[in-house]
Amino acid sequence: MSDSNRKLIEENLADLQRLARKKQQPNRFHARELLTALGELILAEGEGLPEVELVRAAVTPFEHWEKAVAEELSLACTEHIQGVDPRYLDLPNYDFEYLVAARERLEARLTAVDALGLEVSEDLLNRVAEADRVVEPYLREQRGELGAN
Repeated sequence: MSDSNRKLIEENLADLQRLARKKQQPNRFHARELLTALGELILAEGEGLPEVELVRAAVTPFEHWEKAVAEELSLACTEHIQGVDPRYLDLPNYDFEYLVAARERLEARLTAVDALGLEVSEDLLNRVAEADRVVEPYLREQRGELGAN
């Protein structure tokens, strides 16, 4: 996975260079791709990676980078927060696999944001933590059912 994340980072950095040449700003989609790949790489290999500095240098010229990041994190966190409503979690066809995968991608983005030294709303982080607490018993139950098969 590390090699594929490095390739994604490289591709996204090239996209940012193209945007800069056209005097355009990145949007949340650029932020999502780059933060997810960078965060997954950090989670796999640890901190202190040269890619963090490459990304930091690449986004510095963009006036609206932090706005794109904030928008992406707001949407990703809100998806997680709203997705763990117990009314949905009790449905027999609730997609726990998607929930776990989406939460892992969110964690990757949060890890990248932290490594880049960007701020995340404490309120938003607290709401994500509360959503994690709500869903944890359901995930434990799911893991128990999966382990029994």
